Amino acid sequence: MQAGQLAEAERLCREILAATPNDAASIHLLGFVAYKSGRPHEAIELIGRALALDEANPDCHFNLGLALLAAGRLAEAASHVGRATALKPDYTKAVASLIDLTYNGGNQALQQGRLDEAIACYRRTVALRPGFAEAHSNLGVALMARGQAAEAAAAYRCAIEINPQLTTVYRNLGRALVAQGDVVGAIALARRALDITPTDDIKTFFVLCIRSLPPTAASDPALDGIAPLLARAMTEGWGRPGDLAGVAAALIKRRTSADDALLRAHLETTPVCDIDLERRLTAERRRLLMTGDDDVAFVCTLAWQCFINEYAFAQGDDEHQRVTELHDRSVDAGALSPRELALLAAYVPLHSLPNASSLLDRAWPAPLGAVLDQQVREPLQEADDRAKIPALTAIDDAVSRAVRAQYEESPYPRWAKAARPGAPVAIDQSLHGQFRLAPLRPLGRTGPVDILIAGCGTGEQAIETAQRYANARVLAVDLSLASLAYARRMTRALGVTNVDYAQADILGLGGLDRSFDAIESAGVLHHLADPLAGWRVLLSLLRRNGLMFIGLYSRRARHAVNLARELIAQRGYGDTAAGVRACRQEIMGLPDDSPLKAVTRFGDFYTISNCRDLLFHVQEHQFEIQDIKAFLAESGLTFIGFQADPAVQQLYQTRFPHDPAMIDLDCWSALEADNPLIFTNMYQFWVQKT
Repeated sequence: MQAGQLAEAERLCREILAATPNDAASIHLLGFVAYKSGRPHEAIELIGRALALDEANPDCHFNLGLALLAAGRLAEAASHVGRATALKPDYTKAVASLIDLTYNGGNQALQQGRLDEAIACYRRTVALRPGFAEAHSNLGVALMARGQAAEAAAAYRCAIEINPQLTTVYRNLGRALVAQGDVVGAIALARRALDITPTDDIKTFFVLCIRSLPPTAASDPALDGIAPLLARAMTEGWGRPGDLAGVAAALIKRRTSADDALLRAHLETTPVCDIDLERRLTAERRRLLMTGDDDVAFVCTLAWQCFINEYAFAQGDDEHQRVTELHDRSVDAGALSPRELALLAAYVPLHSLPNASSLLDRAWPAPLGAVLDQQVREPLQEADDRAKIPALTAIDDAVSRAVRAQYEESPYPRWAKAARPGAPVAIDQSLHGQFRLAPLRPLGRTGPVDILIAGCGTGEQAIETAQRYANARVLAVDLSLASLAYARRMTRALGVTNVDYAQADILGLGGLDRSFDAIESAGVLHHLADPLAGWRVLLSLLRRNGLMFIGLYSRRARHAVNLARELIAQRGYGDTAAGVRACRQEIMGLPDDSPLKAVTRFGDFYTISNCRDLLFHVQEHQFEIQDIKAFLAESGLTFIGFQADPAVQQLYQTRFPHDPAMIDLDCWSALEADNPLIFTNMYQFWVQKT
């Protein structure tokens, strides 16, 4: 009805009722006019009166249900709509249309970030059709975005109870549980979902759960039997193996067998980042060196780990003497047994031997052949790749040259196993999924999306970006040829073809005759002489509405790092491998309550080049959130959001419910002041060019 028709209908009804006050049809129509005019409470009263006069009228029941829905009285609404369809089966189609209308309205509101409206629509939908699993699931999504994790979990549980095959709901429920601190419960859900349909999404969710689990919780009986699944996750690349290392180490320490599958998976995929386990492995390496135990396979596994961590384990004088003997004998390629060569590989990289390439001409047991691939064949490939990497800019800045020299010591960061890619999605879609309420504007790109990785290191980020976004065309640059050569080799091995690598200094990229839809620079700008100058150069390359992902060190989170640097200065530790090893051993020996020992919580502490980057870097700037806020304001950048774990997001939403988009940097600054370790790994955030 149009507004004029409503007014005329209301006038006529009131005239009839003035003459016949108990005319049920007129009271009903007057109530329906009130409903259509946006007065649901008045409609409920009037249609209720009509229904008292004509209890079996299906139209009264249906329209009263509509008014009750509008007033939020969902259970009563469902009751009357159900009564209407019982009295008049023709209403079944009308109810189905109403359900479609409310459900689709909820989807549209959710897509546009109108959360309260979406929640109301989904609640109406499930009131009318309680068995609609997808509506319960989407209600959970809207509630979770609103910061109501407990209510979201309840909605997800309803969806799973209705349809246990909806494995995506397991993932969403798990995220809600992680946000509430019930990580063990989330892991149980992930395991259940993996039993139903082991999709890539569920495998990624499993990694998220493990990453969120405190290592101290590894003794929880609910996690019994999880070790084989964790070993699969590490070897099959369900995520970055480093995200699983803490829990893997905790589980390994509860076991005793050197033949344990999880131990082997851990040692062959990512550095051990646990002091106790490192000491156990250090002692085991020494024992194997000094005895005649013929466990070639495990020695090879240990050698694999030592190469990954760049021989960070402590070495005694007796070990040094024995290794020197093996090294001297290695001049003759046939002089060492497989076990002896494997032991030597656990102490020095085999590519450093004078006759390294000749080792490839001899037949070896399969485990040792894999070690030779890792320590000889692949470094030879990297040496060949160095000459093929183009230079886009000169490297004239003194600080940039010093930083390049540091990273030429060894490829940084060294990694062994890539996370398996999911199906690529448009970058707009991906970011909208992460930051549902953020003020994102579409890129508006229909063809290839040009992405710059400024400071790509060894290529892990570049490869993941190239695989994550549909139509991505990636240029990845870095100062270090050692790192770039490693990146090229890994990219080629993984069959990724949409990444180009080049050597460049960010400060010189302003002369590059290219522009980009997105630029990622995580953990790089703070090593420039002037980080903000480098940031401005990158902004000059960003297209209109372009997106930028930035990672910067938090001053608050790096308090222990600064204490460690004071120790290094006092002791005079050099940044050589021997100096890094000695520094690590002193810090590892400190009492657990020492503020300085907190530096061991950084994963970078556990390999030589990463520890050099963490504690011995030639150039580092640290930031606070207010510094970021000032630069964004100066540069006309829109803050999209921090990449943060669900528990941190829940912490923010609980404290600042007035900011469901989580984009108020003053609020984030206040949150970090009270929780100084929430950005231990850096501030990592997205912005958009206005």
